[in-house]
Amino acid sequence: MTFDRLRHAALAPLDRTGDTWNGLAGHAEQLAGQVRSGVLQPLTGAAPSPLAAAGARAWSGVVADEATREIGLLADELTAFHYEALAVTAALRRAASAFTRAQQDLRRAVNDAEALGATVTTDGTVTLPPLPPEDRNDPDAIAYRRRQWEELQQHIEAMGKAVTAATEADAVAAAALRTLDPAEVDPATRPGAVAEARGDLVRAAGMPTDPKALRLWWGALDPSVRAGLLAADGERLVAAGVLGPVDYEWHAPDAGAGDFAQRLPGPGDYAKGVAAETLLVGGGSIAGYTDAARHMQHYLSATGEPLNVDVDRMLGDDPTLRGLVAEQIIKHRDEWRQTALDAYERSGGAPVAVPVEAAAQRTIDSAAGDNWYLAVGSHAYATSGVVTVQAGADGKPQVSMQYQVSIWDRYNWDPGKSTPIAGTNIKDSDLADLHQTGLAREFDLAGRSTPMTAPLPGPVVGPQDIGGQGSGWEGGRADPERKTR
Repeated sequence: MTFDRLRHAALAPLDRTGDTWNGLAGHAEQLAGQVRSGVLQPLTGAAPSPLAAAGARAWSGVVADEATREIGLLADELTAFHYEALAVTAALRRAASAFTRAQQDLRRAVNDAEALGATVTTDGTVTLPPLPPEDRNDPDAIAYRRRQWEELQQHIEAMGKAVTAATEADAVAAAALRTLDPAEVDPATRPGAVAEARGDLVRAAGMPTDPKALRLWWGALDPSVRAGLLAADGERLVAAGVLGPVDYEWHAPDAGAGDFAQRLPGPGDYAKGVAAETLLVGGGSIAGYTDAARHMQHYLSATGEPLNVDVDRMLGDDPTLRGLVAEQIIKHRDEWRQTALDAYERSGGAPVAVPVEAAAQRTIDSAAGDNWYLAVGSHAYATSGVVTVQAGADGKPQVSMQYQVSIWDRYNWDPGKSTPIAGTNIKDSDLADLHQTGLAREFDLAGRSTPMTAPLPGPVVGPQDIGGQGSGWEGGRADPERKTR
């Protein structure tokens, strides 16, 4: 990839080529479904046959067995082609996205350089005009030119990085496309053709490992590629977190107690630490506040490392949270369903998966019990996942939602409040002092539930339909509505 080629490249044809392959993938899957439901299933008796309804005898024998095998292979070949075409689509989309970012970065750097008065040639050479003769001995003019060059070097470096990024993206795309051969998907000669084509799709899509990059990548995928990936490698994708929100990004709502270890601890601070250990950890465990005790213990460890909360068990214990999640689904499900059906129509009948989400903030009430009230308090929560549409046995679109519930909180203590534990009122300011003196440390709390599935449309969702049993455990807290002193 050269400087001039990247700067002036027209990338729209690459998008159109991706659209073409995406359309081919959709048609192949639609044909595969028609072969299975309209020919293979009636032939094998798995679905009603018009001939059987008319009184004709079922076809059987050696020829019938061979015909069934050949038709099954044809359906599998169409399915394998579907995944291989999706893999080509994913590789082209990935390249187009990388080229677009690189081109934007390059053009931005060129514009910034030209704004400084520089000339940028077709090969990327950057020059500034010479100083006028009257300025060549002027210290101020020379100093200003030096500052121009220093700033210009940043833009030159950005241009180089953009060309390098485009060159690397070109190599990745070429390598990915060389490994794909949609013509070689015959299950008769390659029994593992469908599995191989699914693997090609997973590799071509290039799932990132960084959580933020994963979120952006998942949101940018074609709906049909997203559905194909879920079918090919859904367990790994869900474990990586693709059911989490795509647009919503949680941030701590406030600064908590301020900087960690901002002053040295005194004797009174050590006494507060002992009291917290005795009353909140030991006393909380005895009182059955296992999560509250665990979170305090983590706070007193002063590592500041994030901690997971068992959202499954939290949903099981907290009817109010279950009701809030049910409300989110009821409020948005018609909109989510229509968005997915629109994507399905655009795909030409190929399966699609569309990310959905709804997020809010709440404070745990007494219905959850003191354990979660003391362990978490106020927190953000979201219902998120994917709405999937695929053709049913009758050829009509079937819509379902796979979703999870996520929780986020910042475990901290705010002055001006108090917490009753084992008959003793603990001042939040005393616990905040532990963070400020380095004897404890605030931390982020997060967790997600086990994935759940619901049809759309389906029965009216209620609190009893949300959540399940605990999946393991760990935890955190913060609460702006506890008692004031």
